[in-house]
Amino acid sequence: MTKELSNKNKCLLTREGIEIWITDEQAEKISLIIQSSKENKLIDIGDNTVSVNSISGIYSAKSMEEMRRRKNGQWQCEFCKRWHDRFEQCGCQGGKF
Repeated sequence: MTKELSNKNKCLLTREGIEIWITDEQAEKISLIIQSSKENKLIDIGDNTVSVNSISGIYSAKSMEEMRRRKNGQWQCEFCKRWHDRFEQCGCQGGKF
């Protein structure tokens, strides 16, 4: 596996749960297509063809990470912002370590 820099920092999420990572420019173009679409259109994104009606949304990488963590049962302390497993207590004592 090679580590390459990528400028694909937005995720187009479909209602089926498929994640397609896209660039900011692609996200802007797709957003315009979605907003102006009056009927069901198909759009090509890389090797994928997606129905405009099946797009759940376009999310940032941070939002996707937070969504995955919550789906896996983790929670984030509102004071120190650290992530914890389900039922684990945070030891920050309200933001004071």
